[in-house]
Amino acid sequence: MNTLGPRRYQGYLAGRFAVLGVLLAVAAALQARQGGALLPFSWFFGLTGVAFGVTLLSLAPLRLGHNLATWARLQPAWDVVYATGLVFLSGGAFSPFITLYPLVIVGAALLLQRKGALAAATASGLAYGLLVDLQYYGWIRPLSPFPLPEVDAGSLLFQLALGLLGFYAVAFLAGHLAEELRRTGERLEVAEAEVLDLEHLKDLILESLGSGLAAVDFRGRVLFHNRSAQTLLDRAGVPLEPDADLSRVFDLEGGARNEVALADGRILGYSVSPLTDRTGRRIGSILIFQDLTRVKQMEEALRRADRLAAVGRLAAGLAHEIRNPLGSLAGSVEVLRQTLSPQGEEATLFEIVLRETQRLNRLVTNFLHYARPSRSSLQELRLRDLVAEVGFFFAQGEGGKGFRLENRVPEGWVMQADRAQMEQLLLNLFRNSVEAAPAGVTVTVEAGTAPEGTWLRVSDDGPGMSPETAARAFEPFHSGKPGGTGLGLATVHRIAENHGAAVELDTGPGRGVRLTFRFPLLKEAP
Repeated sequence: MNTLGPRRYQGYLAGRFAVLGVLLAVAAALQARQGGALLPFSWFFGLTGVAFGVTLLSLAPLRLGHNLATWARLQPAWDVVYATGLVFLSGGAFSPFITLYPLVIVGAALLLQRKGALAAATASGLAYGLLVDLQYYGWIRPLSPFPLPEVDAGSLLFQLALGLLGFYAVAFLAGHLAEELRRTGERLEVAEAEVLDLEHLKDLILESLGSGLAAVDFRGRVLFHNRSAQTLLDRAGVPLEPDADLSRVFDLEGGARNEVALADGRILGYSVSPLTDRTGRRIGSILIFQDLTRVKQMEEALRRADRLAAVGRLAAGLAHEIRNPLGSLAGSVEVLRQTLSPQGEEATLFEIVLRETQRLNRLVTNFLHYARPSRSSLQELRLRDLVAEVGFFFAQGEGGKGFRLENRVPEGWVMQADRAQMEQLLLNLFRNSVEAAPAGVTVTVEAGTAPEGTWLRVSDDGPGMSPETAARAFEPFHSGKPGGTGLGLATVHRIAENHGAAVELDTGPGRGVRLTFRFPLLKEAP
């Protein structure tokens, strides 16, 4: 591929400017030495001035966008004309400026490769041979500021042969070197393109990494970072500006697998590696980090699942060892009460035994629901009807007169859920609200649609929870009420997890409790 580029064309014209400048300097020095403006010097300055004008005109294609190939072919032709004129003005066959022809041939080789060099050598040979023949036969007499030697056939023939041999030797050598230079340039262009592709691929890989990557100096100042690093640290309130100091967030002297907790509660895991230059001298550190918050949550969920699996195995044994004797005990006490018909304090004792037996049975039942939740059997449930039904039966029993339900679920909402588990969820929430506010409580149930999905919300106007209690609200056996089992909200959380729902708790002293469940399968009936 031989494509003439603007840079090569500009370089050729710049070389011509340089040669013309040198020739002008030499001519001016010789003119000063001769002590006057002799005729050949006048012609020389005129011819060189024209050469400068032609060179300036040749710059036009670069500005106008014309075809450089056509202009490039004209340049060696003009150079041959200029060299021949200069040879004529300095003695013809015996001119010392015959060496300009090889320069013309070299320039043609650089501009037009081997063919251009051979064409320039042929044109130079013809022009120089014609000048020598005309000088020999006396048809022209070259101008010269110096005395010319006598012209004889032998010397002219030798001068002509030597010139032609030199022209073609230079043409072949310059053409070969130009071809090699062209091939080397093409290989260099291919190599540069490959390097650019690799550089681009490297940038794409670094920017596509899910982990944050940053290079810092010894002071912790950022030298480089990828997009993920920008995103992760922006969330942490550490903008990655050029002078950002990451040593305030990370321990840059640490090794692999370090962790840092951010102000927003997220956890970043990171590793630090030395950053070295080409000589192996350390100039900073490479920092790789990623958000481990979800991983930590999953690890905690797995640990909780392991604990629950052990508790579940224990619960299976407890169910047989406690519930069966408990049922027998409750039945026996009931038979005794009916048989003996106790009065006064004896009747009160029987009531206490039966009440505590029921309480113990409920505790074991809740424990089993939490530790070994049954597999969800999904069906379409009309949410408003389900809430009304559970609220009615709870108000008739445990809720009493202090429980009031506001059912704000829109008509038509249906839920793909397990009926028994959803009844248990609502029942536990109603019971928690009543136990927290025995003097009376209003529980409100709502449902709606948000940009991220649909939601179910259960809230009350009770006393609310303290921050310490709210932080451990879903942990088993942790209760904020005297005598509480700590299994109500824990069971609610497990049921929500079984249905793929996320749970959000909003509470505080004096402002009640609000639980929002985001069920992905909740939808409005057509």
